[in-house]
Amino acid sequence: MKYSVLLVAAALFGAVGLAAADPKSDLQPNLPDKDAPVEIRVTTGDANKEIKAKVGEIVVVELESYAADGYYAWSEQPGRSDSVLELEKKDQQVRDYAIGMVRVGDKSTFRYLVKAPGKAELTFGCGRPWEQDKPPLSTFNVKIVAEAADAKAADASDAKAAPASSKTYEMNRDDNGKTLKIKVGDVIRVKLKSNRTTGYSWALVSGKTDAKVLKSGEVEYKVDEHPAGMVGVGGNDFCTFTALAPGKTEISLGYARPWEKDKEPAQSFKLTVEVEGDAAPTTDAKAASAPAKAEIHLFDKDNGKTVKVAVDGTVILTLESNATTGFSWTKADKVDKDILKLEKNDYVQSPNPNGLLGVGGTTVIVYRALKKGKAKINLTYMQPWEPDSKFNTNYSVTVEVE
Repeated sequence: MKYSVLLVAAALFGAVGLAAADPKSDLQPNLPDKDAPVEIRVTTGDANKEIKAKVGEIVVVELESYAADGYYAWSEQPGRSDSVLELEKKDQQVRDYAIGMVRVGDKSTFRYLVKAPGKAELTFGCGRPWEQDKPPLSTFNVKIVAEAADAKAADASDAKAAPASSKTYEMNRDDNGKTLKIKVGDVIRVKLKSNRTTGYSWALVSGKTDAKVLKSGEVEYKVDEHPAGMVGVGGNDFCTFTALAPGKTEISLGYARPWEKDKEPAQSFKLTVEVEGDAAPTTDAKAASAPAKAEIHLFDKDNGKTVKVAVDGTVILTLESNATTGFSWTKADKVDKDILKLEKNDYVQSPNPNGLLGVGGTTVIVYRALKKGKAKINLTYMQPWEPDSKFNTNYSVTVEVE
């Protein structure tokens, strides 16, 4: 009995030790790629809603899960229309660390390409992966209404498409330190062994890759096949890069725990890339002259972005947060009230299928554009009693009302 108590105490102290990790490590500034397709993000606050999208856009569904507690995770349920939506990839992001004595949930992410006009219904179930014969503990449902892209958008998409002669280069650990010569439009796919149950994953080392030469995609994780009920199974991380313009740059990847910012990666991978050919056409000029929209949706990844909205339009921010930690998004009312009016500031908790403590959610903040002008939204994710904490995260967007 005495040894059991010691083991429990050790586990609890381990959780407290992890509290030094940045509670919003996944909310650090990450400027969006102007050339990337439009992404429509769906979170737990959109349950049972009808979401509109256009052909060529990406629908990203992000659902909080708790793989660390009983290995709960979200999985797609039958019923989707494959003629409308195509599942590009799914991923389980492990964020198993503690804030005080409260555990932060993981995230299941599903990316869909809108292929054709029509309607599709997405249904997900949360449960133990090895208990496929049991009904899910919780479900999430959303409807997607897909519309045809306008002619201009279709022309732009065709212009940006990779040439028919483009190649995909499959690279792995054996290619570490090599130099690769490719052409504009070619794709590099790096496959590296990984095990996210340990908290480690491969990620791009900031500042090493010239974004004008190579466009990096999201890291996709695929777990190895394994018997039902087996835990601690590893897999592979897949990192994808597309050549945009001629030049020479480096792909530098590190294998590390995201919250251990001050530690060197346990492993590293480097590849020198030389790109030849003509630069791919860009849409920067078109984007600069794009008309203001009536409704703008912004997410964590849009930190630092400048957007245009029409008078009487709305700016909707959906940001990850966890009220159980004492952290919240503040200063939402500190904007130019003559230009932007704060209409909503709500916290929406994620589904909690098994009654866990410390379940996170999202904060939804809505502004109404009153008149023409420019206003900046500056938010801080913090505990009110710790205004100078190193764990605080800043978020800002500039809004131009036209």
